[in-house]
This record gives sequence, C-alpha cells and structure tokens, in this order.
Amino acid sequence: MSERSLLPTAEPTDAKDVRWALETAQSLWNQGERREALQWVRRAAEAAAESGADDRALSLAKMGAELRGVLDIPRTLPPPRPVEVPAPAELGDEELVVTVVSTDGSIPAPDAALVSHRALRVAVTPGSAEGELVVRVLSAGQIAPENSKVALLVSLEPGSSPLP
Repeated sequence: MSERSLLPTAEPTDAKDVRWALETAQSLWNQGERREALQWVRRAAEAAAESGADDRALSLAKMGAELRGVLDIPRTLPPPRPVEVPAPAELGDEELVVTVVSTDGSIPAPDAALVSHRALRVAVTPGSAEGELVVRVLSAGQIAPENSKVALLVSLEPGSSPLP
C-alpha cells in the first residue's frame, strides 16, 4: 500500500470543517509537507468528533496513525543533543554564556540543538553623532554609569567572543 493511499480524502457526508481539514492535508501533502499534512489529518479527526461523527473520527485517527507509522514520523521531536558549555572560569569574569534553542525550520528538525552564545555585560550610552552608541564592557559586579543602560552584547556565532 502506498503512502498516498493512506492519506484520507473527504467524503460527501463529512462536515464542512472535516472536509476543509482534509483538503488542507492533501494540499500540504502535494507540497511535500508530510508532517504538516499529518497534523491536518489529526485536526480532521477532531473536527469529525466535534460534529458527532464518532465512527468517522475513529477512522480518520486510525488512518493518521497508520500514515505516521509508514512515514516513520515520531509523535514528538527528539530531545535536543547536549552541548558542552565552557565553565565560567574558562570564559573570564565579564563573559556570560547565553543558551538558546536553534533550528533551521526543517520538519522534523534534525539539527534542533542547544547552542551556546557568548555574551558580555555592557554599559551603553549615546554617542556624539545621531544613532551612534558608546559601549563599555562591565566587569563582574561593576555598576554602570548613571547615564547609561545595562545591556548584553551577544555574539551570534556560537562559542565565539562578541569582541573582535
């Protein structure tokens, strides 16, 4: 049985919301968006249940489960890979590590991982020209000057210092 034949199609007796969800699933499937199409099949099953068509809801849920199995799509994304973060002593007194979740947007996101970005605590004051800012690195425990704002200067390159 092909993957395509497992994708449910709308039936004349389906409620409007069920038909709409299945048509959306079909469109996403045709665009190669398998995971998204599968989510719309699930929504169609929910819409069938809400409209009182319990047998149709069960049928759609089963088809979605079979399709998920054939496509080998996990129910949830795997946990992110662990990333080694340098100990604070290795970074210096004024450098912090900011950890964020990053993904390239692919579904499922095989590269979803925690990425460490180094950051410095800084004091920012207006410069002499319009739009110019003066940034001063603050050491651990140092208080920023009264006319400045405390901020973080974060390197967007994982693991590299924000300073040149």
